[in-house]
Amino acid sequence: APFLAIGGNNMFSMLYDANFTYDSSMPIYENKPPSFPYTLDHRIFHECMIPPCPNKAFPGVWEIPLVMWNDHKDGRCSMADACSNPPDAVGVYLMIMKNFQRHFQTNRAPFGLFYHPAWFTTPHHKEGFELFLDTVTEMEDVWLVTSWQAVQWMRDPTPLDKIKQFKPFQCDYKSRPPRCDNPKVCNLWHKSGVRYMRTCQQCPSIYPWTGRTGVANSLVDNL
Repeated sequence: APFLAIGGNNMFSMLYDANFTYDSSMPIYENKPPSFPYTLDHRIFHECMIPPCPNKAFPGVWEIPLVMWNDHKDGRCSMADACSNPPDAVGVYLMIMKNFQRHFQTNRAPFGLFYHPAWFTTPHHKEGFELFLDTVTEMEDVWLVTSWQAVQWMRDPTPLDKIKQFKPFQCDYKSRPPRCDNPKVCNLWHKSGVRYMRTCQQCPSIYPWTGRTGVANSLVDNL
């Protein structure tokens, strides 16, 4: 959700109706031990830090929580750009590693790397992050995966001696459409003026907005 401002039951009803796999918008303050991703088959088990949170069950929808980090001043932050970041690359590296070790040395809950792109425009942030990647990619029992891949492993926990045969980690997507280098520009009227949007799909008939996507959905529109 934008700015982690989730929409409570209305938002999660939409995710459920539209068959979304997961959401990743809810921070969790408690990080000892860190939380694993969980399903909304039941009501959330943790404090709602940014209301409104869902207070109903949405079976099958996963939540990948933003487990709070401790920054170098021991404050809490759900995304790295909200942290008090050290002034040099080594300090950034050590801050990330300290939070990674809390996961790695305890229950091995997935360690989320949540950033806005602007964070990387500060050179020593990027350098410290790359030092972290260099370290963890040398570890034989650490895998860098997408949120979707993490959910697939949660659905089917696979030991390391079989992980190379675990299909979601193989990155073999021959059926995936090729990268779109030339998106269409759609001119659509919205409210009091024309809006422009780029898409690699067919232009929708209306500008996508709250309550109407402009694209028919078989689950939502009862097609």
